[in-house]
Amino acid sequence: MKIASRSLEPLPATTYSAQRAWSEFWADPAQSQCAAAAPAIWQALTRHWSTFARSLAPGTRVLDIGCGAGIVGRLLLVARPDLRVTGIDSAMVPTSAQANLELLSGVAMESTPFPPQSFGAVVSQFAYEYGDTDATARELARVVRPGARLSFLAHHSGSAILADNGARTTAFAAFLSQGTRAAFCAGDLPAFEARMRGLLAAYPDGLFVELSRRLPRQMAGDPARRAAVWQAIEDALAPEQCVLESLSARRVEPAQLAEWSAPLRKLCNLEPIVALSEADGTPVAWKLDGIC
Repeated sequence: MKIASRSLEPLPATTYSAQRAWSEFWADPAQSQCAAAAPAIWQALTRHWSTFARSLAPGTRVLDIGCGAGIVGRLLLVARPDLRVTGIDSAMVPTSAQANLELLSGVAMESTPFPPQSFGAVVSQFAYEYGDTDATARELARVVRPGARLSFLAHHSGSAILADNGARTTAFAAFLSQGTRAAFCAGDLPAFEARMRGLLAAYPDGLFVELSRRLPRQMAGDPARRAAVWQAIEDALAPEQCVLESLSARRVEPAQLAEWSAPLRKLCNLEPIVALSEADGTPVAWKLDGIC
């Protein structure tokens, strides 16, 4: 998953919070269909949510925690237009003009504004694992009705999503390394181009192709200007770097499943946790289904 490239003009130095980074991530229209560029993953996610939607009673009100751009709600409503979905996210997310789909920004999953027993189902796609799981489970116990159905998908440590983002994280680290920075800021064009050739050989990413083409033209001039240009690059890449690091930190290893799911087991009768997989067996996510 990638956010849109930002301007390489100098920007104020910033320290990015995860909330700000995810707000910028969801502001990119390309993220409105998360994983849509990976057909096998998209098919697995679509199939899962279509099946879950059909299991719900007519007119069920569904809470989507960590809703992002609302793709889970949209998939549920494609299968069951009679459902009513409310999505919440601590980040700023796009509003929805779609009937029966409401997306609320700045609402933490650990503390929601809803009255007790407001929802007949609760869902999450790559979100529950980002919060305080104990506090979230307690809040869900308050806002869902007895018998509510639950379906959560969480980051599987062996998924293609994590593998792709891990490779991109490594590429970012190589580009933003002290050696690359030093070569650029010193105006050492041969050293900088050599480092960029090595980076492109290992990571033929479109972003680095653009940077390898544009940055040598920025190396003329005084050291202060080069330092300002490099700072602008770091600022421009900061949101995606923060998102990538967040994704990596929230992956769930098989050995963590029992401890990680324990708060939900106090809330729900969970089915055995299994991997949702692509057609070839590659894991996409851990699948947690249950009845509260």
